[in-house]
Amino acid sequence: MLNLIDIDKGAQNLLINCAQLKAGDNLLIIAEKQSYGWYRDNATESVSKVAKKLKINFKILQVEGPEASSFSELETIMQGYDCTIFFARLGDQDRFETSKTLGKRVMCYARSAKDLASSFGTVHHQAMIDMKDTLNNLFLNSQHVELSCPQGTKLSGKMLNRSFYTNNDVAVLRFPMVVPMPILTSSFSGKVMISNYLTSTGSKTYAPNSLKILSPLTITILNGKVSAVDGANTDRVNFNNHYEFVSKKFGLNKNCVHSWHAGIHPGTRYLKSVEDDPDQWSNTIFGSPRYLHFHTCGELPPGEICWMIQDPTINIDGKPLWDKGELKVKDFELTRNCLKAWPELKFLYQSGNHAA
Repeated sequence: MLNLIDIDKGAQNLLINCAQLKAGDNLLIIAEKQSYGWYRDNATESVSKVAKKLKINFKILQVEGPEASSFSELETIMQGYDCTIFFARLGDQDRFETSKTLGKRVMCYARSAKDLASSFGTVHHQAMIDMKDTLNNLFLNSQHVELSCPQGTKLSGKMLNRSFYTNNDVAVLRFPMVVPMPILTSSFSGKVMISNYLTSTGSKTYAPNSLKILSPLTITILNGKVSAVDGANTDRVNFNNHYEFVSKKFGLNKNCVHSWHAGIHPGTRYLKSVEDDPDQWSNTIFGSPRYLHFHTCGELPPGEICWMIQDPTINIDGKPLWDKGELKVKDFELTRNCLKAWPELKFLYQSGNHAA
C-alpha cells in the first residue's frame, strides 16, 4: 500500500522544489488520458490535492495522446497561467524550441502516485539538479571521452569548446531531473552496437515509432555522421528504410548523429515488458544510469530516432565516470562534494545504482 506521506512529499517536490510555485499562483495541469497507458490518473489527483493544501490555484485539462492532440493549440490556454505541468507526452513535444508562453513549463516523468512516492519522485529536485550540473562540469573540463558497452560499442572523441554548450539543453523544466546535458557527437568517431529496438526521442509523433532489431547492427560513425551500417541483411534493410521514412517525413539529415547522454537517476524503473511498448520503455528507462541513448536523424536537437545502449562505460580522460551502467559518484571529488551537500543522494546511489 502506498504511503500517503511519501506521495505528498513527491508532489511537494514537484510543485515547490521544481516548479517553485507558491500560494496564489495559477497552475494548469495537463493530464493525458489514462487509457493510453502512459500516465495514471492518481498522479494528477495526488498533485492537485497537495496544490489545494498549498493554496495554489489549479485547473486540470485532460488531453488525448500526442497523435491526436496539438501542442500549439494549448499554447493560448497556457498564456493565462504562471505554470503548466504536463502529465502528458505532449510536454515533450518540440522541447528544444523556445517557448512561446511566459509561464513555466514542466514535463513530469513521474507517471503515477507510486512514482511520486518512490525515490524517483521524493529525492529533492535541487539535489538532482546539482548532480546534473556537477556531471556537466566534469564533461566540460575533460578533453577526451570514450564510450563502450558489453556488446562491443567503441566510440571516442574530444569535448568541444564550452561555447558549444552555452544554451540550456531544453526549454522546459523536467521532473525528476534524469540526464546531464547532451554531449555533441560531431567530434566522435568509432562503432556503436545497436540491438533490441530503435525508438522515437519523443520530440515528434510518427508511426511506427519503433523498429525491432533482430540481430545486432554495427553502426560506424565518422565525426558524428553514420558512414556504414553492417549486420544481417534484413536488419540493415529495415534500418535504412526506417531512417528514410522518418527523415523524409520531417526533412532531416538521416545520417546525422546529433548527441548522446546517459541516465543519472537510479530511482528510474520500468516494470513492464519492453515488447509491449518499446517507445514507452525507452522514453521511461532513459533516466537510468544503466542506459545511454543517442539522438540521431537530424542536425538539430534532439533528432527523431533513439539508440538505447545498455550498461555503458564512459571514460573521461581515461577514468570511468560510468562503469558498466554504474555512475561512479564516489570516484570524483566534485561528485563526492555533491553527495556531502545532499546526504539523501548517498542512499540513492548506494541502494539502487544498478536498478532499472
